[in-house]
Amino acid sequence: MITGVPEIGLLTGAFALAAGLCAAAISSASPTADAYPEIDGYQPASDIQNYKVVGKTGVWFTSPLGVRCAIEDDGSYGCSGDLPGAPPGSNEVAWFVGDPFPRVYHTEAPRFSAPSAHMLLTRLTAISYRGSTCAVTAESTVYCIHGDNPDSQLMVTTAAPLRGRDATRAD
Repeated sequence: MITGVPEIGLLTGAFALAAGLCAAAISSASPTADAYPEIDGYQPASDIQNYKVVGKTGVWFTSPLGVRCAIEDDGSYGCSGDLPGAPPGSNEVAWFVGDPFPRVYHTEAPRFSAPSAHMLLTRLTAISYRGSTCAVTAESTVYCIHGDNPDSQLMVTTAAPLRGRDATRAD
């Protein structure tokens, strides 16, 4: 037996174990794509005309938690207002056709909050319009996606907005 070889094996094993534990800690602290809900079984919104707002194009809704959102005529979508866990001052999260992924930002003129009342989109209900779908989960989280594009996903939770394929937190 060569002197030191068992120790090298032990060191290698210790490093592998430490690396594995670090990776597990990082992955458990970070959201993943499976943070997004499976909405295929959700009830479709009853009548899309109920979600129209006078003087505005697209469809507009409010979640049970009061988050105001819209899907525009080109399929872009977003939510405006108080976004828990968003960077300070941020008041809008949106994905626009042609963007690589949703953005979280501050605006003086919120785009997804019409001056008139929005129709309530109830829990476990989804609304589809112009290739995009938004839904409200059992926890009142708002989730949106354009077609089957995983990079377009966004979710407004009570903790933080999530966006894109890997559910990146916007904080």
